Amino acid sequence: MWNQTRAVVVRHATVMPASGPFIEDGAVAFAEGKLVAVGRNAEVTTPPGAEEVDGTGLYVTPGIIDAHSHLGVYASPDTTSTSDGNEATAPVTAEVSAEHSFWPQDPGLRRAAAGGITSLLVLPGSANLIGGRGFPVKLHFGRAAAEMRFPGAKDGLKMACGENPRRVYGTAYRRAPSTRMGNVAGYRQAFARAREYQERWEAWEKKRAKKPEEAGPAPLRDLQLETLVEVMRGNILVQNHCYRADEMAVMLQVAEEFGYSIRAFHHALEAYKLRDRLAEKNVAVATWADWWGFKMEAWDGIPENAGLVSQAGGRAVIHSDSALGIQRLNQEAGKALWRARESGIPLSEEEALRWVTLHAAWVMGVEDRTGSLEPGKMADVVLWKNHPLSVYARAQRVWADGVVTYDADGGAVEASDFELGERAAGSAKLAVKPGAPPLLKDTGLGERCEPSREASCARPLDVEAGTCTAFQDVAVLSLGTWQAHAFVLVENGKVTRVQPGAPGAVPAGCRVVEGKGRVLTPGLVDPLTSLGVVEVGMEESTVDDVLRGESVKEPIRAALRVADSLNPAAETFPVARLGGVTAAGVVPAGGLVSGQSAWVGTDGTVRRAPLALHVNLGVSGRDAVSGSRALVLERLRELLSDAREYNKRKGDFEQNRMRTLAASRLDLEALQPALTGALPVVVTANRVSDIRAALALGREFGLKLLIAGGREAWMVAPELAAAKVPVIVQPTQNLPSSFDGLNSRMDSAALLSGAGVKVLISTMGEPHMVRTLAQEAGNAVAWGLPYEDALRAITSNVTEAFGLEGGQVAPGQVADLVLWNGEPLEVSSRPVGMWLSGKQVPLTSRQQALYEKYRTLAK
Repeated sequence: MWNQTRAVVVRHATVMPASGPFIEDGAVAFAEGKLVAVGRNAEVTTPPGAEEVDGTGLYVTPGIIDAHSHLGVYASPDTTSTSDGNEATAPVTAEVSAEHSFWPQDPGLRRAAAGGITSLLVLPGSANLIGGRGFPVKLHFGRAAAEMRFPGAKDGLKMACGENPRRVYGTAYRRAPSTRMGNVAGYRQAFARAREYQERWEAWEKKRAKKPEEAGPAPLRDLQLETLVEVMRGNILVQNHCYRADEMAVMLQVAEEFGYSIRAFHHALEAYKLRDRLAEKNVAVATWADWWGFKMEAWDGIPENAGLVSQAGGRAVIHSDSALGIQRLNQEAGKALWRARESGIPLSEEEALRWVTLHAAWVMGVEDRTGSLEPGKMADVVLWKNHPLSVYARAQRVWADGVVTYDADGGAVEASDFELGERAAGSAKLAVKPGAPPLLKDTGLGERCEPSREASCARPLDVEAGTCTAFQDVAVLSLGTWQAHAFVLVENGKVTRVQPGAPGAVPAGCRVVEGKGRVLTPGLVDPLTSLGVVEVGMEESTVDDVLRGESVKEPIRAALRVADSLNPAAETFPVARLGGVTAAGVVPAGGLVSGQSAWVGTDGTVRRAPLALHVNLGVSGRDAVSGSRALVLERLRELLSDAREYNKRKGDFEQNRMRTLAASRLDLEALQPALTGALPVVVTANRVSDIRAALALGREFGLKLLIAGGREAWMVAPELAAAKVPVIVQPTQNLPSSFDGLNSRMDSAALLSGAGVKVLISTMGEPHMVRTLAQEAGNAVAWGLPYEDALRAITSNVTEAFGLEGGQVAPGQVADLVLWNGEPLEVSSRPVGMWLSGKQVPLTSRQQALYEKYRTLAK
């Protein structure tokens, strides 16, 4: 089934082989599963009977490789049945293998193919000191794991240092290891036992060879120790989960003691602090572009990590560790490349491509067979629309061993069994044509500002105080129309003038900012965040958006004000600003009625509180009332009805002349603005039935509704449009990750907007990731949302939906503004200037200070 039956040649494309320079007007030919020719179009002959593919305007790369995945062992949907990644029954479980948990029907594997993935290393989780064998996968769709094994590839051994093992065993199970020193003792003891085991076997085999009659029976096999022996012999490659530099140094000591090599440190957010040692030891670093801060050992991650490792002569890899991130490894590599370049690290696009191809193949031990476009290697090939390192890149066709696994016109060649039948509509091919991002030249903008051409681009504009700022020669989207080379005047915190061309005389006392043709946008706005109330997600002392203890049992929290928990000095605010975000909704979590959100500037100031009331339907609401969906709706109807009655009979309530109501006086008071429509009600709902239930509640009680999540909202888009209910979506959430969103899809924002629904875009996740809001919008454009609609979805749509000022560059609007060094939604771009209410704010962070400290290592 997976044999290439017809040769293929792709012509007139930009060929990016990963092994060398890009080839303009290039061609790639492959037959019988192998690459046969790569070069300039005129130099590549067509194999007999080959299919000719016109690659004009397109790009060809090797297949993308994820060196750290849990697809198939933590499959979608996320259920107890599909959670098979951690054998968390003992700190050392080297005897188990991810191959034996791997579910080939995981829908995430099909989504990965759409992201250009052709190979992946599937690893056990990181609960254990030694979690078991990794499973090298070639992304053909098979009936059993064995059919998807990468032929001839060595297994990996998953090891984990740091917080995870000590938390799982020390905190949860009250046993060793409970400290990092306990972790290290556990590794050493396991390998010491393995060495003794190896010596027993070697002694027996030596004796059997000399005197078989005296050898006796073979030692009893121990699969755990057998695995560790093969590690020491170099037949299994060690893949070591480790974040901190000091712990990586300790793990190198353990490896040296027992004579094995570490193939790669995974995650390795502090690898930049130890990059010289890692390069010297030939240990790869498999990391993320910019995912950090979710626990203390991930606190020192910086976006230049991969770049610094490469600069030091090390082997950097961008991995996913995520069923969502695996779909966009090409974008993540691009993002890491540009953050490094902006900091003065001279890296090529060829090297960035190697981070997700050739270097990742080396981590798997298969670099001689895949990872680059070279004759004789496996025909793992991706044809892209738009530059592969761009947010707008879309795989048009993917070949693994010369066989098509994904085609943009038809999707994955083989659907998951889980998604057959009516559910197939949720993962169907794109229902709308992809949007076209505006090219800088098409809107009259100048070239992208790059440090290599202009020294000032290596740093943000200097911050200057003043009540008046004049922007000259900027491109703005004002009142729905692009204006190139425009003049924008800001006075006393408001935009007072937007006009084409030169302004003539600038008002006296104004600071003049020369835009040089760059884009000036409204500040980006994320409507659903935990900025300022969650600092480190896994450090309880920094988490203030949820209740604890007995109070968790109370499902009605309407009077709870998240603004009362806000930390205006949180490190997450300056990081959000680096992503162009100037304001955000800060939202409470948990319960049936979570409480009241606040509108907060990314300078930490509360601009409006309350912003909205938040309600949870679906599984979250059901869990809050310890019942069914029917009980959720019963409790909400009772609550809202009682709030109405309370408003009519406050005097009776105060005199205790009413029956017991469904909530406290403060909660009932907090519900009054929602019942009059003065306070928006944001209902988190993903399943069609829950969205319709929310619409019915809205009609019955006159609520000003917004739907958040909305995984299946596209299926009822006409109903939402008719009710004028906006939907807050995260465009990249396309997995059937739970039974509340089985019909999730990448083009949902485009489908909703096309039906007339006001779309708002949010990151809806960790506060550190708010800075990726523009990337979310860029992905929505790649999957069909018109560009201007995407920009509005993170600016004016948000302010309009919540009845706020701002969100536009127009006279009379609040001057929350961002000046960009390139096209705002592209991963290569970043802000070079930001103004909140007309006041310029710094674009600096603790991560930048870390980079400056370690940009040169002390010898």
